[in-house]
Amino acid sequence: MSELSQRLAGLLDASVSKLTEGEDVAIAFSGGIDSSLVAALAKKHARSVRLYTVGARGSHDVESAAEVAPLLELEHEVIELDDSMALEGLRQEIEATGTSNPLTLAFELPLFFVMKCCPEGTILGGQGADELFAGYNKYVGMKDLQMRDEMAKDLAKLITVTKPHEAKMGQHFGKTVRYAYLDKEIVSLSRNAPSEILRPIDEDVRKKLLSDAAVDLGYGFLADRKKKAAQYGSGTMDAFRRLSKAHGLTYNEMVAKICKELGVR
Repeated sequence: MSELSQRLAGLLDASVSKLTEGEDVAIAFSGGIDSSLVAALAKKHARSVRLYTVGARGSHDVESAAEVAPLLELEHEVIELDDSMALEGLRQEIEATGTSNPLTLAFELPLFFVMKCCPEGTILGGQGADELFAGYNKYVGMKDLQMRDEMAKDLAKLITVTKPHEAKMGQHFGKTVRYAYLDKEIVSLSRNAPSEILRPIDEDVRKKLLSDAAVDLGYGFLADRKKKAAQYGSGTMDAFRRLSKAHGLTYNEMVAKICKELGVR
């Protein structure tokens, strides 16, 4: 597609190879381009690959993953999430990590359940793709400097907040989370790429550079796969809102109440 997308394609393949070669790998799988592309590449290099999707019945992620998994010809397991399971998982996640931030807890709950249920010791997902390739809706319409500043802040949050939280979850379950998109050469490519190439055209056309790389790698059928944030795509946040409303609380208040019960500040 372009010299830059071809370079990204090569770097991403090399990153996945380095992280998965000869291993049994679980993919935290939403059916979006980020995790789907990692899964497709892992299939080339890992000893075995299995896809895990966490979500409520009929949720965006469950339906999207069901469409893509057969195309990848990989084993796929759906971990169906209901309200009682979500609440118990929330308590367990807080207890395992000591985290009290409501957004972090909701976003990470699907990965928590992947770790809890999968036998594989190595887990990969799509973390970092949105931050590096301007995948979030909020980037649409931003001017170059503002977009770059927001992307840098989001990447810093991923490194300083998300990764430590996931490391605690991994330690709790004896799992290792690896980050194909955070390879230093891929991060460098993103930082040096022209802003006009990274900038999303609109809400429907985002991460164009990554889409082009998918085509270059021979996975054009993944190029237009959309994703939602994990807490929304999985139905987790909907479950938490129902649960908290039933108790006359907001979601944040429910988290604070559980943290107090568990002695987490």
